[in-house]
Amino acid sequence: MILRPTAVLSMFLYALCAYAQDDVLPQPPVILDHADSVVGSGPVDAGRREFLGNVRFRQGNVTVTCDRAVHDIFANRLDLRGRVVIVQDGMKLTAPVVIYDGNSTLASAPNGCVVVEGGRTIRSKTATYSTTRKVAVFVDSVRVVDDSMRIWADTVTYDRQTKMSEARGRALLADSSGHRWTFGDTIVYNPSQSSLFVRGNAQAWTIEDEDTTYLAGSVLRTYRNVGIEGNTSIASGSAILVRGNVAARADTMVYDEHRGVVNLRAQPIVWNDSLQMFADSIDINAPARKLSSILGIGSAMLVSRSDTLFPDRYDQLAGERITITVDDDTVRKVVSVGQAKSVTWKSEQGRGEGMVKFASDSIEMDFEDGQPVDIRWLGSIEGEHHPENIVAGRVAEHLLKGFQWHTDRPKRLPLPRPFLPGSGADM
Repeated sequence: MILRPTAVLSMFLYALCAYAQDDVLPQPPVILDHADSVVGSGPVDAGRREFLGNVRFRQGNVTVTCDRAVHDIFANRLDLRGRVVIVQDGMKLTAPVVIYDGNSTLASAPNGCVVVEGGRTIRSKTATYSTTRKVAVFVDSVRVVDDSMRIWADTVTYDRQTKMSEARGRALLADSSGHRWTFGDTIVYNPSQSSLFVRGNAQAWTIEDEDTTYLAGSVLRTYRNVGIEGNTSIASGSAILVRGNVAARADTMVYDEHRGVVNLRAQPIVWNDSLQMFADSIDINAPARKLSSILGIGSAMLVSRSDTLFPDRYDQLAGERITITVDDDTVRKVVSVGQAKSVTWKSEQGRGEGMVKFASDSIEMDFEDGQPVDIRWLGSIEGEHHPENIVAGRVAEHLLKGFQWHTDRPKRLPLPRPFLPGSGADM
């Protein structure tokens, strides 16, 4: 028995899970293989046809089974209800209800659906597909799992023509290893560029045995490096980075995992233990994720406050270029080059011992246990010592130009758990 009802049914169901091929017209006929009973009413071109019990259709390589199918010819509507299963080329969609409206060219699974194809599974409470725009939308508690990643979101939109996916509303993406997590209001995946675009409360965690790298900003873009290991991530809009003893903030950050370099631009600040660095631009070098140096260029300043008995006294180092050398997560050396200046406060047995101020072409400091043990002033040296009775109560007069001190050190936020029952651990 050959039926004239819509041939769009298979196209919708196949495209709904994002695996449809380009449409080829004309479509093959929809063939009824079985139904326990068939009930028809009204004229042939405007009536209603109902198929009941073990209903099985096929169209080309698409097979559809359900308990009940109703075709309203006048309304141009097809309803499939009760254990609806659609199979095509290894893809399987199951849903309690599937409805197609030929007038709006919109198909929907209003009571939830599960799509399985190869290693990918998609679940949601509702789903729709526009046969004209070729865009599928999965809505409410969406879960996507395949061999490479997992996604949780309020809504996932898939564009059949561009192959791009957009997850919106509490969107959380994890790679299959569980080592890389991305969260944001919106996550857009572009397979043609191997890129992620995260907008709104964008955050990313890279979890390793030694530590976790946390990167966040208003917007986060991540690109897979072609032919080499690691990604390149660009965070913008109050971007922050946290790893180990290091925290950083800037308007824009570029993190190249392969090179192990983080470039901070526009009002950058770096915290390392008790030190704070400011400059026009700052580069953090951490090859193999081991911090080796921090470089500040342009109006650079390094400030520390290590004496808890005199919390208003800050040791300061300024210059056109400041380099912090780090080994085994400990500062070993600091070098300031170009109009270098330093302010160092002295204390002994809990008593203030005044302040030393120097200016020179360059200043070098060797550190042990986080404290400077040897300081060298090189070229055009000018220095002065101010005894305690002169500087007491006048600390603010000895702050170098451009001095800053920030107490809002960034912190790594905890990884959000997926909002679905069971936290997605079984996915």
